[in-house]
Amino acid sequence: MRLRVGELAPLFDVVDWDGRRVSLSASYGHPVLLTFYRSAVCPLCNIRLAYLLRRAHAYQNAGLSIVAFFESSPGAAYEYLDRFRASFPIVADREGDVYERYGLKTSWLGTARGTLRRSIYNEARQRNLGDWRLLAGFFAMDGKKFRMPAEFILGPDLDVRVAHYGRDSGDFMRFAELEQHLEEAGLGYQSTWRR
Repeated sequence: MRLRVGELAPLFDVVDWDGRRVSLSASYGHPVLLTFYRSAVCPLCNIRLAYLLRRAHAYQNAGLSIVAFFESSPGAAYEYLDRFRASFPIVADREGDVYERYGLKTSWLGTARGTLRRSIYNEARQRNLGDWRLLAGFFAMDGKKFRMPAEFILGPDLDVRVAHYGRDSGDFMRFAELEQHLEEAGLGYQSTWRR
């Protein structure tokens, strides 16, 4: 079942790829961004993570906690994502346990639609992010092959404020929407996006 706005987010207590414990309950009192990517090899997800990292420092300075999930083994996550030096936890959820609790689905049609995002694949190739080769990258995925991404903004009481379930393998929440939520939450964040 998909999560709805107003519901309490399912709690989790997991270990990130560096062996540090990550518990959602530890974020109580702070807004949280949970971002669920596909496999660490996914070029669409690698590009999105790169864009998030450009903004992460400002978001975290405004009081936002961030936790990223990849449906990959810790080894695959480290191989593809270590270069990012993320300032927030990255959890390798190879079995997809937290994905299931948050209602993430699979879709072969959504995967096919995401493959049509050729400009993103070109950027991934130019920046050497993920495995941008279509068939080789698809077969290198160590999570569910047709998993769709999702992102959630949780309020300080860990209630769901925004639930964005991707319609295709490259469909993520717009940064303008995330930044608008930070402004509305009164965190002192000033968006750089024009409305």
